[in-house]
Amino acid sequence: MTFDAHTHHLPEKADSAIFSCCMYDSPLPDNVVFLAAGIHPWHLSEEDFPMQMKWIENILADKRIVALGESGLDKLCNTPFELQIKAFHFITTLSEEEKLPVFIHCVKAFNEIIALKKSLKPKQSWIIHGFRGKKELAESLIRNGFILSFGEKYHPEALQSVPKGHYLLETDNSNADISFLYEKAAATRKIPCKILTKEIKETVDKLFFNRIKNSLFGKKS
Repeated sequence: MTFDAHTHHLPEKADSAIFSCCMYDSPLPDNVVFLAAGIHPWHLSEEDFPMQMKWIENILADKRIVALGESGLDKLCNTPFELQIKAFHFITTLSEEEKLPVFIHCVKAFNEIIALKKSLKPKQSWIIHGFRGKKELAESLIRNGFILSFGEKYHPEALQSVPKGHYLLETDNSNADISFLYEKAAATRKIPCKILTKEIKETVDKLFFNRIKNSLFGKKS
């Protein structure tokens, strides 16, 4: 199965994707199977930050939650940067407490994101979603322990440079067919699509679902 790691448009087969949402997406589609919930820097203000924090804390009780985010830093949006950092700290703290990976929205702020990761030393995975950077940035992020999720548009050299176990594929807000993105990525990486699908499935299981399977037996990974 081709798994869509991050989307805002649920496919017909809803269990093949993680639906990314924030407070302003409520009410959520009834057919959502897997959720990632965050505080997006585009939709954040001093006035609604307390409400968004409360919404996140409440939605954590939803058994469909497999990740947090997307949350992060964006130097091109109007939200004050210090407020973005405050919200991101809130999400990453919950990530550690709840043992959930985080999808990160990052625009023109990779130096700050890398510095925060070095400072906070998180145990949970940080996933850069919709990565469009060049090979050199991809290699720097991989050295610093990030996972990269690639969407419809990216630098082929960047995807080629990422080792197995450190990349995902997503549709994000596009109407692209995830199966087409798998075929395109397999051609870019010069491997059969079935091998690429297997690699991503292993990464998806490790990031999002092994924790759930373990919890069924009263364990935490």
